[in-house]
Amino acid sequence: MSVCNQNVFKKIYFRWNEPLQRFLQSKGMERSKTADLVQETFLRLWKNCAKVLPEQSKSFLFTAANNLLIDAYRQSQSRIKLQPRLPKTVSLEDGQYQFEMKEFQAHLEAAIDSMTPASKEVFLLHRFNEMSYQDIATSLGLSIKAVEKRMTKALKHLAVQIQDWGSK
Repeated sequence: MSVCNQNVFKKIYFRWNEPLQRFLQSKGMERSKTADLVQETFLRLWKNCAKVLPEQSKSFLFTAANNLLIDAYRQSQSRIKLQPRLPKTVSLEDGQYQFEMKEFQAHLEAAIDSMTPASKEVFLLHRFNEMSYQDIATSLGLSIKAVEKRMTKALKHLAVQIQDWGSK
């Protein structure tokens, strides 16, 4: 039987749903967020059902859940680093400055969000998580040249976006 069979998938779901939630909670994830991550994990299993044998489903699910947890953590860290750092000479009460910073941050986030997923991932890992190209290549299973190509594409995309902001 294949994992693509609905009855087999249901059995796997009911067998591993609760253990996956407990696993994610043991890794520090809030209980309220574990259900969403577990659903995403089972969605990944369904998308890959032809490649996963039923006896491999436990390993696949826990690996996928762990990877999703790592991705969620990286995203939260990237958002924290996206917070603008104000120079000490600028008053926080300067309304014009605050407006410009919010506008810049909105443009920057929109530009990053409009990147291709591959370029966005490399860009965030390098610029916000401060990972080297070698570390990124190792963690994503890519060559250094592929990482360089994705980073170049991301930077060109940002340059075009910045040029567009200036012309508006």
